This record gives sequence, structure tokens and C-alpha cells, in this order.
Amino acid sequence: MIKPVAIASLAYLLPATVFAFGVSHHGGIILDCTPPIFFDESPAKETSVPALQKFSFVASENTDRDTIKVWVNNEPVAVTISEQRSGRLAVEGVLSQPITDGRAWIKVTGYSNDGCDQLHVWNVYSGSHP
Repeated sequence: MIKPVAIASLAYLLPATVFAFGVSHHGGIILDCTPPIFFDESPAKETSVPALQKFSFVASENTDRDTIKVWVNNEPVAVTISEQRSGRLAVEGVLSQPITDGRAWIKVTGYSNDGCDQLHVWNVYSGSHP
């Protein structure tokens, strides 16, 4: 036999599971959203370059430009964002010091206009590497 305390506990937890939802970076409730997409990386994923100083990529038209953040090897990098005719965002970054040897790990985060977040990463190699 189920004890009354167990029944009360289940009754208390049930609404939380039935009505679970997320909260966007704007503070609104997210019931359904589409995450942004980051693509057309330059230099391309897993490629080799003599030195990495500049990089770029494109963000889908549903990306909230104010939420795009970029790191290279876990160091934040300021980027320039311009809107293309299609509504997509062209994102360009320039490193203060070029990476001339080893792996550069480029990490991008951002939110869509309706509140979904996305993480995108890729590696670029420079100089001599295995």
C-alpha cells in the first residue's frame, strides 16, 4: 500500500514534470525555438595554415547578434559583425598575436532570436604539427 506521504510527494512533483519549460536569455518562456547555426568557417575546420591571425564564419539569420561570443584557445576575441543581404551575419575576428605553431581551438556561442543557445567549435592548425 502506498503511504499518504508518498502520494502527496508525487502529486507535488507531477506539475513540474508536465509543465517543464526553459527560460530564454531575454527572460521569456521558451516552449519551442530554433537554435542558430554557425557555418562557412575560414580557415575551414581541421585545416593547416602558415599562421592564424584572422578568421571568419557566418551565423544564420535567426541569430541574435548581441549574443555572439568567440574565444580562441579559451581567450575571448572581439569580433566585427555585419549583416548580409540574406539576413545572415558575417562574423570576422583578428587575433592580437598570430598563432604560428600548434592548434587553435575556435569556440563560438550565441542565441537565436527566440532564445535557443548554440555552441560551435573547430580546430585550425598552424606551423608544424603532428
